[in-house]
Amino acid sequence: MPANARPALPIDDHEAPVVRAIHATERQAQRARRAETARLRQRAALLDLLAQTMVELHISMSELNAARRAREASKPK
Repeated sequence: MPANARPALPIDDHEAPVVRAIHATERQAQRARRAETARLRQRAALLDLLAQTMVELHISMSELNAARRAREASKPK
């Protein structure tokens, strides 16, 4: 039996929509947790790549901050 299989519970027809909504909410919460975990993993990988690139290309924090300020100034408001 798969790990995610649920045992069949006797449910009357009146209860079924509520139970389905509860299960849908549980699935949505699980998807949100997985998405957040993936986002944090991607963020960590990006920061690592940024640090590595800055070292390889001798980019200082002051250069990075100047580029960030220039980018912010060039954005339309």
